[in-house]
Amino acid sequence: MPSSLRSLLARIDAATGADPELDADIEKNLRGQSDRTPNYTSSVDRCLELLHTTLPDWHWHLGRNASGQFPYATLTNGNISVSADNTTVPLVLLAVILQALIEQRRSARKMK
Repeated sequence: MPSSLRSLLARIDAATGADPELDADIEKNLRGQSDRTPNYTSSVDRCLELLHTTLPDWHWHLGRNASGQFPYATLTNGNISVSADNTTVPLVLLAVILQALIEQRRSARKMK
């Protein structure tokens, strides 16, 4: 699963806007197969729902860089902290969610 998460993260980083195929792959990998795919890559609300269901105990912050043009997001949980930036708010939220899931699984493997 981590390699599929890394693959999704690379696709999110390369995305420039709404992408129904990417939405479907996010849904399949993070929530399972679905008849209706949420429009993650174009909806802040769908991304926040995904964040709250997949990483419920994580604290999040969303902002804009110093120029005010590009959004960034940070997620923290205990001693794990990840951040991402991208061209749109949905894409930055998706990127930081994927980074947190990758880091969470990496940390869990270290503890075994």
